[in-house]
Amino acid sequence: MQTPFFSIVIPTFNQGNLLKKAINSIMNQKFQNFEIIVIDNYSKDNTKKIVKAFKKKKIIYKRLKNNGIISKSRNRGIKLSKGKWIAFLDSDDTWNKNKLEKVHQMIREKNFDVICNDEWIIKRGGQSREIWKFGPFKKNFYKYLLEFGNCLSTSASVVKKSFIKKNNIIFSERKDFVTSEDFDFFLKISKKNGKFFFLHTPLGEHLFHSKSASSNYLKHKNSWEAVIRHHIFNVQKFNNDKEKAWKAVYLNFVFKDLIFRLRNNRIKLNLLKEILCFYIFNPILSLILSYKAIVSKIVQIYSSKKVIMFQSSI
Repeated sequence: MQTPFFSIVIPTFNQGNLLKKAINSIMNQKFQNFEIIVIDNYSKDNTKKIVKAFKKKKIIYKRLKNNGIISKSRNRGIKLSKGKWIAFLDSDDTWNKNKLEKVHQMIREKNFDVICNDEWIIKRGGQSREIWKFGPFKKNFYKYLLEFGNCLSTSASVVKKSFIKKNNIIFSERKDFVTSEDFDFFLKISKKNGKFFFLHTPLGEHLFHSKSASSNYLKHKNSWEAVIRHHIFNVQKFNNDKEKAWKAVYLNFVFKDLIFRLRNNRIKLNLLKEILCFYIFNPILSLILSYKAIVSKIVQIYSSKKVIMFQSSI
């Protein structure tokens, strides 16, 4: 077997039927120089049987008890990988058949360390579909990610293995980072001046469902805060006044959180009180953030697409 160009790491747990679709979407790729590494958290369903049924030498199947920390599974997959580039795919997501072909083309044409394509977001059992546009890349990308939140998707991203190996970058296995460990991963790459490229073509489908890790809103929110606090107080060096830096980032997050809840829930008195208090106690910041939100909305309407400019980890 030739050395694979892509190593595709798939962590999974009790999602046999969805995993089958994920693997099929890889097997049907136009670009075929890859290996698949499935890291199974000792699933109790038919996961092992489904993987073995493919009978392909391209699939490596390993079992690992990760104790609910998906980073352990991804790190094991990275360690086992032989490819030049590592692609991540969650077991409940799928790729278009030309995903690897287009990404491979970009790799040959451009010098980047991370490539992230757009995705179709599937909600409510397939009844809701919209395109999420990731990015953009900025000059000081590390600072930008800290201030505005994650603007990448793990299942849409491929990473140059030599870059993360050279810089000793892996997924954090801290328990309080669970569901936002990918955000921390991309922050660490940007901190080392990794070059990101955003391919604005939807090349996969990201499924939101009740059992997906990111569906637990409060847990996701708390993990985002843990990641940001860690980087503000322990990693970043562009602002010595760490409390001030934290307040600015946190208020930005609170504002987006309020807008998110307002858009996705029926108007409730308590939520309106929270928004009113935010504007009263942070008048200048509120006006600035409102202006940015309005401009972003105008851009979205003008482009006639569903655009997520700053995808927070919630």
